[in-house]
Formats: sequence, structure tokens, C-alpha cells
Amino acid sequence: MVSAFFRTRLRKVRKIFEEEVRTLKRLESPYILRMYGICIDEKGSIPEYSIVMEYCEKGTLREVLKKEPGLSWEIRTEMASDAAAGLYRLHQVGDKGQLHRCINSTNFLVAKGYCVKLSGFKLEQTESSISGKCKEKTPKEVASSAYICPEGLASVNHPYSKASEIYSFGIVLWEIATGKIPFAGCTSEEIYEKVHRQKYQEPLGEDCPSFLQEVINQCRDYEPSKRPSAEVIVNQLLVNQEQAS
Repeated sequence: MVSAFFRTRLRKVRKIFEEEVRTLKRLESPYILRMYGICIDEKGSIPEYSIVMEYCEKGTLREVLKKEPGLSWEIRTEMASDAAAGLYRLHQVGDKGQLHRCINSTNFLVAKGYCVKLSGFKLEQTESSISGKCKEKTPKEVASSAYICPEGLASVNHPYSKASEIYSFGIVLWEIATGKIPFAGCTSEEIYEKVHRQKYQEPLGEDCPSFLQEVINQCRDYEPSKRPSAEVIVNQLLVNQEQAS
């Protein structure tokens, strides 16, 4: 017999799931991973929730950059523009916009034609509510702290904002431009020392187009107020693409 506590918990899980689905529907865009449908199987004692998502054949952005180091600047710029368009769409949802909170190169997927789509809208809260415990995570190729803004490294209590997210996106753009792993081999303590204390920015290659260098450095600015909005980034990249064509 199902207890009242368990029934309450199941109702909460379903509510979270439905809220996540509504969020995904609001985010419909060519630059955000598309949701095709949902399935709720309530035959067993514990309901099973599934979401059918768009398939991106090339895998994550991190995987593509690792497998194809010789990508042209035209393709890299288009990938950067697509990624920025996805983030811009996210930041425009609702009255105040929505934050992803986990911007990194594994949460952008690459489809046919090197079209980049923002993903990573995981139902972690739903999963943990059902299982009651966190799933074991595989080791990450890139340290999570590599994407944390200076003010976030300085204090775990710093309020996360769009400016925080733009810094993370700047690291992703740096990866697109260099193909490298950000702060490779550095510990979290070493990243804190470099980024927060020394105001260090990893260098870009001399062959990186000047307009792309400018966008990336603006995103990684130490001062949050000096970082551009996602809309500004999209416009800067589009203008330069049009001039190059």
C-alpha cells in the first residue's frame, strides 16, 4: 500500500516534470535542442517519465573540437554565432529571462552542418526526488571551476546572474576559437588564484579573427558590468559574418 508521504512525493515529482516540459516548450528555437514529445508510464509502483529529444549526430561541442582540430574560421564563427543565439533565446524567456546555470562545452550539441544547439536542461531535481540520491557522475574532462566567473570563485554566496553566465559562455567561445581545454591541468585552487586574484585570461591564438577576440575578451572581463549581453554578442557576430560574406 502506498503511503500518504509517498503519494505526496510522487505528486511533487510530476509537478516538477510538467514545469520542466513547459519550460522546454517555451524555449523552442533552431538553436536550442528541440523536444518532440513526452511519455509518462504509471503502470508500475513508481511512474517513469521520459522526454523524446532531438538527435544531434556530431555529439557535444567539446567532442567536435577534440575530434576536428582543423575546423576553418568560417565554421568556428558560425558555431559561435549559433551558440550565442541559443543563449540569447534562453535569456529572453519570460519577463526577466531564464538562466541555464551550467553553461559549458558539453551542454552545447552539434547537429548536421555544424549547427550548434544549447542543451543540458536535465531533470535533475525530478530524478533526485524519485531516487532519493544523486547518481554517480563520471569524471569531467574540463574542471567545473573553469567556467565560474571571478566573483563566483570569490564567494559561493555570490548571486548567479546573466553576467555570470556570459563569463561561462566566454570560456566556451574561447574553446571554439582555440579547440583547447580551458585551464588544462589546473586544480580548482589554481584556477581561483589565476582568475580571481591575478585577473588572468588564457590567451587566444594570433590567427583568431580580431572581432572574435574582442567578443571573447569582453565576455571574460573581470568586471561583470562590462560583459556584453547575449543580444549584443549575437549582433556582433552576425555583423562580422555579413561583412565577411
